[in-house]
Amino acid sequence: MLRDHPKYFEVNEGPLNVLTLRLPHPMVSPTTLQVYVTDTADPPVVSVTTEWQLDERNGLLKLTNEAYLGSTVTVGGYHFVWFSESDLGLAMGQAAAEQFYGRSMTIEDMEGVEAEVLMIGTVVRALAALCIELALDIDVSTPEGMYIPAHQRYAQVVAQMQYWEGQYQEKMASLNIGLGALEQFRLRRVSLMTGRYVPVYVDREFDDPRWPDRVYPPIPEGATDEMPTWAKIRELEARTTGGITMGYYPSAYFPTMFGSHA
Repeated sequence: MLRDHPKYFEVNEGPLNVLTLRLPHPMVSPTTLQVYVTDTADPPVVSVTTEWQLDERNGLLKLTNEAYLGSTVTVGGYHFVWFSESDLGLAMGQAAAEQFYGRSMTIEDMEGVEAEVLMIGTVVRALAALCIELALDIDVSTPEGMYIPAHQRYAQVVAQMQYWEGQYQEKMASLNIGLGALEQFRLRRVSLMTGRYVPVYVDREFDDPRWPDRVYPPIPEGATDEMPTWAKIRELEARTTGGITMGYYPSAYFPTMFGSHA
């Protein structure tokens, strides 16, 4: 979608006087970089080394072995024009956090249309970050009459971001996912006499003779989805004895209110 395809480069440096090399391109891919060291022996021996550190954004390569001083180094790999791999990884993580809000999912669990939505969300965040960088460019006007409208590139990126953002929001709304997803709840009644919630049971047909199954929807003040311990005990007693123990009736706790006498 971004059309920021990797491009290959290769550079030869040596004999080395320092251990830090400035590569010809920024936005270097660390997963594709290969470093070959040619020593000063006769005949010379070429070997692949992993003793290096890479500043992928600025295109700086630092060798960590001092024995490479005086040797010749050949560096080859791929680089990008606009976005590094870490930039896209950060953008994807932000888009996934918003898309998976309220659901226990990971990127590995995605497939089909929802994976495409995540890619669009990554594009939107990557272009938004690029807009911030391009917004710092200013138009240039010289006394000779030369005019460089640097703001046009910013306007073009903003237009692309707005288009993909519209696509992103539309697909998120169609799948009902993300921060703007619609949620359906059941209103619960509170008893006027006791101030407690009225029990809720699974819907069933009028002539269904089976024992009613109680459900425990989340309480607004905060509750877990697991059935509370007191509810498990009460449910067990009700199913084993064929009824509810008298000690659970409200009259056991409020005798004067319900006309019960101890």
